[in-house]
Amino acid sequence: MKKTVTIVKALIFSFAIGIAPLSLVKAQKKERTELSVKNFPKRITTSSMGNFSADFSGQNIPSDYLINHLGEWLGSNGDHSFSLVKTATDELGIKHSVYQHYFKNTKVMDDVISVHEKDGMVTFVNGEFINSTDFNTAAQLSDQEIKQIISNEKNTSSENLTFGTAENVIAKVYAGKDVKLYNTTTVATSSLKPLFSEVIYIDNNTKKIVKTLSQIYHADTPSVSTTYYKGNQSITVDSYNGSYRLLDNARKIHTYDATGFTGQLGLDAGGNLVLAGSTEYTNSSANFTSAATKAPVEVHWAIKSSYDYYLNKFNRNSFDGNGSAINNYYNMDFSKLSSSYPAGYGFNATAVKLANGMQFMAFGNGNLPGSPGATNTLASIDVGGHEYSHMIIDRNGTGGLNYQSESGALNESFADIFGTAIEFYGAPASANWTVGEGVLNVSPGYIRSMSNPNSANPALGQQPDTYNGTYWVSVVGCTPSGQTNDYCGVHTNSGVGNYWFYLLSQGGSGTNDLGTAFNVTGLTLAKAEKIAYKTLTTYLTPNSTFLDAYNGTKQAAADLFGANAPEIQQVENAWCAVGVGNCQTILAVKDTSEISNEIRVYPNPVKNGVFTIENTKNDATFEIYDVSGKLVKQNEKLSKGTNKINISGFQKGIYIIKISVNGTAVSKKIVVE
Repeated sequence: MKKTVTIVKALIFSFAIGIAPLSLVKAQKKERTELSVKNFPKRITTSSMGNFSADFSGQNIPSDYLINHLGEWLGSNGDHSFSLVKTATDELGIKHSVYQHYFKNTKVMDDVISVHEKDGMVTFVNGEFINSTDFNTAAQLSDQEIKQIISNEKNTSSENLTFGTAENVIAKVYAGKDVKLYNTTTVATSSLKPLFSEVIYIDNNTKKIVKTLSQIYHADTPSVSTTYYKGNQSITVDSYNGSYRLLDNARKIHTYDATGFTGQLGLDAGGNLVLAGSTEYTNSSANFTSAATKAPVEVHWAIKSSYDYYLNKFNRNSFDGNGSAINNYYNMDFSKLSSSYPAGYGFNATAVKLANGMQFMAFGNGNLPGSPGATNTLASIDVGGHEYSHMIIDRNGTGGLNYQSESGALNESFADIFGTAIEFYGAPASANWTVGEGVLNVSPGYIRSMSNPNSANPALGQQPDTYNGTYWVSVVGCTPSGQTNDYCGVHTNSGVGNYWFYLLSQGGSGTNDLGTAFNVTGLTLAKAEKIAYKTLTTYLTPNSTFLDAYNGTKQAAADLFGANAPEIQQVENAWCAVGVGNCQTILAVKDTSEISNEIRVYPNPVKNGVFTIENTKNDATFEIYDVSGKLVKQNEKLSKGTNKINISGFQKGIYIIKISVNGTAVSKKIVVE
């Protein structure tokens, strides 16, 4: 199956900034007051993209003081400013304010800072912030230049492309272990054939594309499958020319027949954009019971269940929260969207938002040319819920989750998490913890498993249940290259987040791939889904890592259940089980291992933010904790030989490095000056 969700980020951010106050919060000099920025909690930086968090709970720092000294706390000068994008107070009475970072009045893309407060006092701050100014400035490219550059790159006429509104931004581009900044023109660009939708960043100096973010979220496309039905279900239809059609007017859900799709866009009788050649599914009775309409009815019901789930659980009206219409197309021949598919290809499911604002979901009939009868439709409730959830993820309020590396794996994981939760909501009697169960005619009979990610069919790509464990796809130094490397393993590594959610909901014990014993007491699905949704819509930013999700979910649990609630410990235990975060035994690891003398860490103290680990072993990994036991640098692989480790974002202090080799661990203390 394949998921496509497109969001024109440039349009969304420019609109949000347009309604924000005109005043900018600039870096300030410290005022004479009993409060001091020097006494603020230290920021914990979790990635080279600038992801950070800071726990202000119990510090009694007024939010207005922090905002007026935000630049000073972040270490920036007067060239940097922070504009309020939005503010909202949730049902718990916690106020969340999101600020966009600018450098010399130019937006730094993805650099957003979220300030969370209760009763006027800051509780938590997280986001992304890059303080570097190492890039060249140049004027934004003209529309003609943009069209020419992109049409040349895509090897097609600009007339076949749809463009959003261009914007001048500073782009952060991941390059190996470092990040480079470019002054760019960015624009959302899409096409129906070949089907693609991307946010493209063009360097204003060299006029070359330096970054693309796919807005088509690809799911696994297995070679064999079978149908998945849930029997008779309640749906809403409407009367139409003496018969009935699959249209739910109250929810604005409309399901069309894409059999006659021409590959172009058209208009319906009301002047709305539709896929040209598509028609209505009609029936003489309000009950659609024939074999020919079972699959489109299931699509209609799956999206209705998704809509109801988010509305009733989280008070979210449609995927965008604004009640937008949802158009679905069944029996799509995907060769009409992309020449990479053979004629008649129907084993796919896609959710699309084009650069012109049109959005729709398309589902194939499961046909695999050359293998007649081997597969059936993927139009099931967890697949439909997964697709629907992708659109929500990209509209989470803080810029979505970029579809590459760890943020992309989190994107896929949250789609699986909520797709599964939607199945438990819409069909509780037959719900389970597998995704696409019954799809395959070969063992194990499902596409993915939340409860046992390792168990997927090897031909489809088994998933890890532990960060850096078995089947983990290394993202270190990986350059996303589309489906060639699955955007650096987004579908594979999502198994870590899936298993975390399963354990948080249901509980479990064992020993993970890193040799850590765990025991998790399940909180129930009802509590786990609240934590997941709160995290997604409050504490994640476009380049969030699993470590950011760890910190965000703990804060979300504190928001929901209280600062000292036992639920927080289970959130941490579940992450520990999948190899992320602070396992309580970390600081008890002694420097007496037989491998200790074969690993050198220097210089110590660390100056200028760089130190070296000399390693004589294969298959070694390391992670770094602060003295409280909080994980501040997630598990990474060590090469045999000399490894330069960059911790330039770390505050001064004492840290513990845990180095693991084939299940044996040694810890070493370093001082950062």
